[in-house]
Amino acid sequence: MSEIKGQLLGIILTIAIFGVVLTAMVTSFGKMSDTVGSRVEEIATTEVTYTPSV
Repeated sequence: MSEIKGQLLGIILTIAIFGVVLTAMVTSFGKMSDTVGSRVEEIATTEVTYTPSV
């Protein structure tokens, strides 16, 4: 009986660790996409002036 409990505990801990890692990755990718999006918007709205050198 204790062997089954140990296996169940191992399965639950593995699922919990994957959940924590997944949450951290989703959070970090969400923040990075917001940062990239704001930089793209900033570049898209920047007016470029070109002065050729003679």
